Order: sequence, then structure tokens, then C-alpha cells
Amino acid sequence: MDRGISDYLDIIRRWWWLFIVSAIIPMVVSYYFASKQSDLYQAKATLIVGTSVFQDPNPNRLEIDLSNTLAAAYAELVRQRPILEAVIQRLGLESTPEKLASQIGTDIRSGAQLLEIQVTDTNPESAALIANVLADELIRRSPTSEENTTDQQGFIEGQLEELEAKIEKVNEQIDEITGSLAELTSAVEIEEAQGRIEALEQVKTRYQTAYAELLAVSRDASPNELSFFQPAVVPGSPVPRQTKLIIAVSGAAGVGSALGAVLLMEYLDTSLRWSKDGDQSILGLPVLGAIPRVSKHESLLSGNPLSPMADGIRSIQVNVFLSQPDRPFETLLLTSPGTSEGKSFVVANMAVALASAGNRVIAIDTDMRRATLHEYFDLLNVSGLSDVLSGQRGDAEEPPVVPLQETELDNLRILSAGRSPVDPVALLTSSRFPSLLESLKDQADIILLDSPPVLGPPEATVLATLVEGTVLVVSAGLTKRELARQAKDRLLAQRGVNLLGVVVNRVKRNGSYHYSSYRHGRREGESRWIRRDGAGKWTTVGEVAQWLGISKSMARQWCKSGRLPAIRRGFWWRVDGDRFKRMLEDTWEVKQTATRAD
Repeated sequence: MDRGISDYLDIIRRWWWLFIVSAIIPMVVSYYFASKQSDLYQAKATLIVGTSVFQDPNPNRLEIDLSNTLAAAYAELVRQRPILEAVIQRLGLESTPEKLASQIGTDIRSGAQLLEIQVTDTNPESAALIANVLADELIRRSPTSEENTTDQQGFIEGQLEELEAKIEKVNEQIDEITGSLAELTSAVEIEEAQGRIEALEQVKTRYQTAYAELLAVSRDASPNELSFFQPAVVPGSPVPRQTKLIIAVSGAAGVGSALGAVLLMEYLDTSLRWSKDGDQSILGLPVLGAIPRVSKHESLLSGNPLSPMADGIRSIQVNVFLSQPDRPFETLLLTSPGTSEGKSFVVANMAVALASAGNRVIAIDTDMRRATLHEYFDLLNVSGLSDVLSGQRGDAEEPPVVPLQETELDNLRILSAGRSPVDPVALLTSSRFPSLLESLKDQADIILLDSPPVLGPPEATVLATLVEGTVLVVSAGLTKRELARQAKDRLLAQRGVNLLGVVVNRVKRNGSYHYSSYRHGRREGESRWIRRDGAGKWTTVGEVAQWLGISKSMARQWCKSGRLPAIRRGFWWRVDGDRFKRMLEDTWEVKQTATRAD
């Protein structure tokens, strides 16, 4: 189904209310639940993985990369059951590992070898406490924890102190022997003293080497080392809520769902549509006119003769007779693909329009299974077409008496369907019906036939072969396109059927131009539009414009310029009814005087 941009815009105009409702409902629901949620607080404990740049004067690139990898591993371990169970046990929490895991978040700052442990809780003190205990539990379980390295570090420190004492003692001995060399005179004694100094230097060197090795071991940093960088502190304010974002997303999701549903319905809807600009043809047939959606009782008999519905009826009348301008139709059949599509409504109003134009009209209800035409004229259906065709009206040797019923219009008469017969097809295919049409032509300028549906019993196709023209009535948004096509094919399959075109009923009003824009002002019954307001009588600009036969915008301009006796109250103008009445009377008297003078 090919659609243009205007078609989609028309869909939006038709379903705008659904989009608004689909957005408002989830937005209200999401706001309600978001407002019911408790405030959440987030505390953050930061750990160093390995040796930080503050501790190592010569950082190694490989060790930094290894520390980042270990940080990712610890970020996963902090949410594992052994760690969580240990924290729950240490703090005595009434929680499960799964629930506690949902409160934990981690973030790795790879450039600084930092691991952040984030805990969210409704209690700010609990959030900070849990974050610190989680960090402490990780540190305790790391291989380089303080518990594992305390004894080793104590031994190394003792050895270093002992080596320092030995090195100092050796230095003292070397200084003592070196100081005594000046007092020695024997070569043997001097050589012996120098030998002792050399031996002490060797011992000193061994001590210094051992000291350096132990010192290096004590200062050797491991990349798999955890330590606190910044403990968690109690947060002073809750985490900012994303209420606006949640509401916006909920509204957008609602509109998206509604749009998808509407597009699906439009795709699955195969009924005929009437565009706002109008179509020149439907199913290859010319469109004779369009009638807006109105109530059943809003007809030409009781409604405004300049209404959009009246304009639609008259356009059908004009287009039908323009299709054969040289010889007007004497018999015209109106039918529809199915039931409840408004063909009887169109027949009734066309009959009124034709009769109002001075034509002698007879409207016949040939739907003897489901008669409705008489109801539009508030008439009885005691006897009618079925009685005439069955021979129950008059003698067999004389022409049957046709029970035509008068209406409010002198030149419009109705022949109702009568009682429902056993076999309506047999009555319509008998020789009586063509004879009846011929006899009625002498009494009318045009005969309108209200037919049963085409896709029902065969009466419609039979009647279409007996009249001069046939009109197919469809209902916008109700008649399925495929059913309308079948009705068209069934009619055209019969020889002698003159299918003039399509009438579209129940189209949506779009504010297009029609003659009712020029309304007749009231010359009688002024009390219907003059209203009391306080002590004076005031009327609206719209009623004054209707009386004068001008537009509302021009009436407002006359109020602003002072041409009309009016005052402004807020956004609306009110016209002084008494002064306006006197102004009309004075103007009318002046015109009458001028006419008599001429």
C-alpha cells in the first residue's frame, strides 16, 4: 500500500488523540512510581592495585599493565559470593549475596591503577560502611596482605639492624689499625697491620653486599598488592534522580507503541478512504460526490439547506445529470456493496433536493427484505411495492392501485417496500415491475429506486438492468475496497447496466468551502440572539455578523473602529443589543425613504 507524506500526516491528524493518551498514561504512571522511590545514597572506596607512582621512583610499564589487569579481576571478585558472604557476616546484614551484589558497582581508573568500589543504599552510613568493609575484605584476601608479610618484614628488618652493627664495628677496627700504623717501625709489623686492614675490608664488603640485598628485598613492590587510597566517607546528599529522563522515555515509548499500532491498523485496514483533497475516481469509476458524516435525522427535510451535506447532495445531482445532459434520467437506481452504507439516506435526500428544485419525484423502496426509506419521511409501511407486484392492489384485469404516500413537499411521493414477501426476486423479475415503472413515468420527472445491496440477494443486479442509470454508494472507512470492487464487477457483468459512478458517504469534514458560509440573517425573533447581561442587552460578534451577513473578522473590525456599538471584555467583544437594534431601524428607515424618493 503506497503512501505519501500527506497520507501519513492525515493519519497523525486522525489519531492525534491516541498519541496524546499513549504518552500521558505511561508518563503519569512512571512519575507516580518514581516519586514513591526512596532516596538512594552512594559511597565510594578507592584502592591502589600494585605500587602507585608516588611510591615507585622508577615505574615499570609492564607492572602498570599487569596492575590494570589485576584491577579488572578484583572488580569481578568483589561481587562474588565468598566476598559478599564474608561482608554480610562481618556486618551482620539482613541481606542475601544476590541483593548485596545488586548494590555494588565498580570502576577502574586504568591510568592511575585505581579500583573504585561503589555501594548504593537507602542509608548513607550503611553505604559507606559496606564499601569500606568490601575493600578491606579484598585487601585481606590478597596474597600481599599485611597478615602474610608481617613476619617476613620483621625478620628482614632484624637482619638489617644486625648487619648495620657489624659494619660499624668493622669500620671501628679498620680505623683503629689505620691509626696505629704511624707508631710502627718494623717492616714486619707494618705488613702485618696492612694485611689485617685488607681482611677487615673484605669482611666489610661482604656485610655491605648482604645489607644491600636484604634492603632490596624489603623494598621490592609486587603488582598484586592492594592498599587503601581513599576510604569511603558518608555521602551528604542522595544520588540525583533521573525522573525527567524516565518520564520522557516513558512518554516516547508510549507514542512509539501507539504509532506502531496505528500503522499496523492502517496497513491491515482495507476500507475505502477519502482524502482531504478529494479523489476524482475510485476503482476506476468517477466520484459523483461526497457526503459528510451526519446523523440519520440530519437531512434536507429538517436541516440547513446550505449545509455541507446539502452541498454534497446537490453535487451528486449535478454530476449525475451532467453525465447525460442531452436527455435527463427518468429512472435512477442507488445501491451499495453491503448493508449500513447509507444508500437509503442518499436516496431520501436526493429526492428532497430534486423536489425542492421543482421536479416531480417518486422514490421507490425496492429493498423488500429490509425496508427503511419510509422512516426518513416518517411514513407508514402498511402496503407498498410488494403488494402491487403480488397483485394484491386492484383487480387482475385493471391496472394495480399504487399506494403512493405524500410527503411535506407537494411534488415528492414515496412508494414504500410493503410487507416482506417470500420471494422478492420473483416479484422484481415479473412483467409487473417494468409496467409499474412505465406507468409511474407519466406521474414523475424522475424515479429514484432504493435498492438492496449488490453483494447480497440478486435483486440489485436485476434492477440495474431495468433503469437508465445506477449509482454505487460506498461508506468512507467502512466499505472494504475488495467488496466495492466485487460489487462493481458484478454490476458491469450484466448487459445493459449503466454504472454512472460512486458516491462516497460519511466522509470526515475538513472545513472546505461550501455555500453555508453565507448564512441568512434573522429578521424575526430577535429574542433568540439578543441576550441579557446585567442591566443591558448584549449579543456576540458572531450573532451580529450572522444578522448582517458579514464575516466575524469584519464584524470585529467594525467593533474596533466604532462602527458597531460594542465594548471589549477580555478577549471578546460584546455588542449593545438596544443600540444595535435602533441603528438597524434608523438605517432601514433611511433606505426606505431613499427608495420612495427614487
